[in-house]
Amino acid sequence: MPKYFFNLAARDEVVFDRQGVDFPDERSAREHAEVVARELMARREPQTRAWRLDVCDSNGLPCFDLLFARVDDTLGHLKPQLRSSIEGYCASSASLSEAIRGIRLTLLDVRATIARAEGALHLAAVNGVAVR
Repeated sequence: MPKYFFNLAARDEVVFDRQGVDFPDERSAREHAEVVARELMARREPQTRAWRLDVCDSNGLPCFDLLFARVDDTLGHLKPQLRSSIEGYCASSASLSEAIRGIRLTLLDVRATIARAEGALHLAAVNGVAVR
């Protein structure tokens, strides 16, 4: 049975799923992702709509991602066009957060490279993982 990993991309950090969960197929993994997203959003939907679950297989290859806004039941009363606009905004916000995280990691890498070039010691870690 394939194993799926559900990595949470929140506003300022990524929380990696180190254990994973076995499911018979991707459809089952997607249903599980929706349940997890709804549980994490419960009673704080506006703050978490731009969060995303990035689901990968056991080889670390991306299977799909799930933007929390897409399964936010509190948006059900909105007209489709307005809901679509909110989902688009949340997707853009999630992409911006991802870009900012990438830039921060690049800056850490540049600082480490400069420190090594100058013969200085430099150690950087993000979420307990060493950055080169």
